[in-house]
Amino acid sequence: MTFLSDPEAGEISRRAAYVRYNGLLGTEPSFTIMSSRCTHVGCPTQPNGPLFKNRQRSAGGVTIVPTRPSGFGCPCHGSQFDTEGNRTAGPAPRALDRYEFSISHGRLYLGKLFSVSRVDGAGSDARIHGYDLQGAGQPVSGVESWLYPLEPSA
Repeated sequence: MTFLSDPEAGEISRRAAYVRYNGLLGTEPSFTIMSSRCTHVGCPTQPNGPLFKNRQRSAGGVTIVPTRPSGFGCPCHGSQFDTEGNRTAGPAPRALDRYEFSISHGRLYLGKLFSVSRVDGAGSDARIHGYDLQGAGQPVSGVESWLYPLEPSA
């Protein structure tokens, strides 16, 4: 799906997220919602698999394009990610970032983005190793994260 992250800024703020319904987790609906931005330098990734543009829907500033991905790829520098967003190849330092979400009155709302080092498992059974949102190219775990330059505090 695509959406405006800042409607006042207009099209410059258009973002994309991959949304997958995982079924129920107990009695609550479970979703996987990943950013489309590669964690290497922020290029937009693409689903590795068919897009069903003839089934595209738009409503309220959100466009939904159904896909059946076998993973995601970055056309800029070749990073590859599996269906859970784990990095499988290329220069990306971590998995695809994810969105927090909530459901209210039958509507899905995206929350904050957060960074992910890796995901163990899949769908509603996945164990997500999440961190505060980091910039493109910045690792969140392992020796590399200790070597990465520290950000100045605000």
